Amino acid sequence: MEGSIDELRDDDHPLFDSDDGASHVPGARKRAQRRQRRRRRHRLAPIIAIVLILGLIAVSYQIVSSVSKRFVTPDYSGSGQGFTRVKVSPGDGATDVAAAMVKAGVVKSSRAFINAAENSGRASDIQAGVYKVRLRSSGEAAMAAILDPANRLVSQVTIPEGYTERQVLTLLASKTGLPIAELRAAAGKISNLGLPEGMSPKTAEGFLFPSTYEFDPDQSADEVVQQLAGQFAAEYRKLGFAAGAKALKLTPYQALIIASLIESEAKFPEDRPKVARVILNRMAKGTPIGIDAANRYGVALTGKDPDSVTYTEDSPYNVRTRVGLPPTPVSNPGEASLQAAIQPAAGDWIYYVVSDSAGHHVFTADEDVFTAAVAKCKANGWGC
Repeated sequence: MEGSIDELRDDDHPLFDSDDGASHVPGARKRAQRRQRRRRRHRLAPIIAIVLILGLIAVSYQIVSSVSKRFVTPDYSGSGQGFTRVKVSPGDGATDVAAAMVKAGVVKSSRAFINAAENSGRASDIQAGVYKVRLRSSGEAAMAAILDPANRLVSQVTIPEGYTERQVLTLLASKTGLPIAELRAAAGKISNLGLPEGMSPKTAEGFLFPSTYEFDPDQSADEVVQQLAGQFAAEYRKLGFAAGAKALKLTPYQALIIASLIESEAKFPEDRPKVARVILNRMAKGTPIGIDAANRYGVALTGKDPDSVTYTEDSPYNVRTRVGLPPTPVSNPGEASLQAAIQPAAGDWIYYVVSDSAGHHVFTADEDVFTAAVAKCKANGWGC
């Protein structure tokens, strides 16, 4: 008979397939128990696998949920409620504005505003200023608010050409709400005005450039006055004022004084360079320049009504009796007068007088023509 008894006892042999038979064979019971355990393991394996998979899914969900919360941008919804102010300083980018928004309680996170700025494609359109914006706004609503010019809080002030320092500061006080005393103190800090090199005046007269300005509500008196003086410096450089004055053998400050006289005397563009030439011709001849605006300014400085001028006052501004220019500008000239001072017209005129009701002037080198023109001006009440 082939094979051994061990081979005949193989677990798969039909003689050992039942438990009853196995009980009469040595070791059969143990083999049967092993088979049962294997069968149970085979039945449990799929269940265990399913449990493990479900566990992995649960853990994965928690991990993904936790990570996703870190990357979800905290943001409010809607346009917000209530109002506050946010200041955007010159040079601020979206990141700077976002930080200011968070600090003011406008947006929930910097990222909310930065995302809105990037998505709008208009981050570079954000302008410096103080803005009225709603609290607890979405990033998108906050960005829209900061781009709306209607939300910018400004005081717009137009400084007319020919205003004196006193008039300029009074106007600034009325429009900005700044105390006049603070504005006067600011104008008196000459070294803080950022004036062009070589300019060392005793007053701010002549340097408060006439133009239209926008002032933020939190600007100080120093900042407001510096803004006007800074605009003068910009015009000064643009016109090449120092070089123009030098070509006329004048200091820049002398040329500025002449520009202020022109501004106070001439109303029309064509008259300005001619007034400049009359002043220069009189200075060259060594005769008083006789500009009434200087005399009136000197009287006003004493606190009197300039209309009370007698032209006999003992004052450095009495240019009817004294030779040369007054010691300071007598007004704040605009661009046209600044340019006329360094680009005077060519001519031999030494006189001028108002020639019509509109305020045009006639210019002459003939004393008799001048005398007749003055008589005509007085007869017609043209302000001579």
